[in-house]
Amino acid sequence: MSSGGITKGALYIVTQRQVYLDLLRVSAGSLNRAMPDLPITVFSQFPIESPLFERVILVQASEDGFYDKTRFLGESPYERTLFLDADTFVIEPVPELFTLLDHFDIAATHEEYIDTDWFGDYPRTDIPTSFPEFNTGVLIFKRSAVMQNFLQEWCALYDAYHHEKPERPLNDQPFFRAAMYSSALRMATLTREYNCKFRGQGYLNGRVKILHGHHQFKLDEKHVERVIRALNASTRPRVYIAGSVYEQKIVGRLEGQRTAHRVGTFPEPPESMTHLRLKRLQTMWREQGTKKILSKGMRVALRGNKRND
Repeated sequence: MSSGGITKGALYIVTQRQVYLDLLRVSAGSLNRAMPDLPITVFSQFPIESPLFERVILVQASEDGFYDKTRFLGESPYERTLFLDADTFVIEPVPELFTLLDHFDIAATHEEYIDTDWFGDYPRTDIPTSFPEFNTGVLIFKRSAVMQNFLQEWCALYDAYHHEKPERPLNDQPFFRAAMYSSALRMATLTREYNCKFRGQGYLNGRVKILHGHHQFKLDEKHVERVIRALNASTRPRVYIAGSVYEQKIVGRLEGQRTAHRVGTFPEPPESMTHLRLKRLQTMWREQGTKKILSKGMRVALRGNKRND
């Protein structure tokens, strides 16, 4: 796709594990249905054949898929790029994201957690806590010298950490935050509708356009349809958590009272918990044997009895 000489396209980066290829095909299929004229490029160590992709570029992967993202984003063949993680699902066209780049260099949503450096392996006391972490699963950015400098700094920070603490793996987002804090980029913040991590929690105001998340490396389209129906059952301000969607409702005749009104639900995993537990038991039996599982069960039961004494 091009407009006034500007090329636009979508980019995926899939390395390390072939299990992501099924997610990739579902995600790219959803994007193609929503925006059929938008070309799609994939960087991968795996050969991929599909009419969904304009090009598949074979790359030499590192041992860290998050790090590969920082290495290859700057090699996008497009002047304006929509980057998507493989576990995303595009519900509606999002041309407005590309329009945003008329005034900004890059855009992303806030991460749903304050910090994904769970164990404090990359402390940056020089950055105020008021500067949040961003989720890098959905990015829109344009090619420029300042963008290239930012991407190189992001990669360099991650690379330096790898050399300092090779035994402490960490995702790419803390380094994205640090590189962004010192960058001259003009950054826009997207709302959650453009990166809805539906298996977590968040706030919405309008129709959800891009879902983000998976269950055991699968995106079941029937399950996704149920998620979309629940999340978009209302377009008013609402919150979602653990498969339930709530909006505010005012009740009462003489004096109004604000209450949470559930407008939709969806199963948080696509399968029933009973089925998932049975599958987990089968895996444990194969890996550990019946005696170990029974002995663990006895220990749990004894602990429970002691608490009840």
